[in-house]
Amino acid sequence: MRKLWIYVFIVIIAIVAGCSHKNQSTNEPDSLNSTTNTTNNPFETDQKDTVIMGSMSHRFDNLLFDEKGQVLPLQYNGGELNIDYSVSASGEAKNVGFLVFIDGIPQPYKMNTSEAPYEYMHIFELKEDDKDTPFTFVFSPVTGNEGDTMHVSVTSVYNPGFRPDMKESSSYGGYHKTLESGISLVFNKDAEKIDFTSVVQQEILSNVEISTELVTKELLKKISPLKELSMEDIGKRVFTQLLVNNEVRDQNFQVDKNGILHVTFKLFGHPGVRYKNTFYINHNALTYKEISSFETVITEGNVSVFDADIHLEHLEDYSTFYVVSVPMNASDFPDDVILLEKTPSLLLYK
Repeated sequence: MRKLWIYVFIVIIAIVAGCSHKNQSTNEPDSLNSTTNTTNNPFETDQKDTVIMGSMSHRFDNLLFDEKGQVLPLQYNGGELNIDYSVSASGEAKNVGFLVFIDGIPQPYKMNTSEAPYEYMHIFELKEDDKDTPFTFVFSPVTGNEGDTMHVSVTSVYNPGFRPDMKESSSYGGYHKTLESGISLVFNKDAEKIDFTSVVQQEILSNVEISTELVTKELLKKISPLKELSMEDIGKRVFTQLLVNNEVRDQNFQVDKNGILHVTFKLFGHPGVRYKNTFYINHNALTYKEISSFETVITEGNVSVFDADIHLEHLEDYSTFYVVSVPMNASDFPDDVILLEKTPSLLLYK
């Protein structure tokens, strides 16, 4: 059974010089760092004074415990599942959205009531500093049969509504970072079949192909230009790389109004880790032939490669694009830190 995360904290959202963010190739976690400015994106200037901008935590609520004080799994008994949750934040961290996954598959959900619409992400604009805001995820699971035990992953996205406008801002800076919380879910009944067509975007993604290629010295140099990496160095870490039209692009990429954009996502590093990977446009999961997550296992010395085409006529003038990879067997590696991975957000603009 996978590790249980009840609390997740954004340790610091800081303003520092240099607009620090995850490297496009490594996907290494860091703090939400940035520089001050008076534009819509406060993550782009040259001031060197560090200022703490805020912090955030989120957690599962109303959990049950056994006689040893261990958290018990959630139970699915048919119909819609209600998961009590809460979020607290301060300073600039009070804008947050959540993505939910069941067994690594993106889960549309409602907020608080069955009458609310299904969406892949709901966004909070918290009003008060350090005050718990309780809410409830309401949904019918996208997968699961009686007797299954699956993992529920809840992932926060910091300031998800922000998109560069290519006038006042061209970079996401420290925005769109993620932190994950998770718990097990026991199915006492089969998941009910629900029509999620109102939130599914099937026409955007096509020609998805999964292959492998060898890890090369050239690739290792690209992901770590200042330090030479060996195969042993990458064996305990996970690396991602996102390419558009066969180029690694950072922060933004101009596209045509119509036609095809070819995207390539690469995942490699820690052997044996199994991931389910989902492509997102504007925080909505993309599907191909009714599949929204594509599974792969990292093998030693190899790169898992996902190629796909995006149909540009279905995109808005400004679209946020990224890939989320959810680990499926993190408990098999108790001595290693195996977490959800998200590529840095990339603006596709016309």
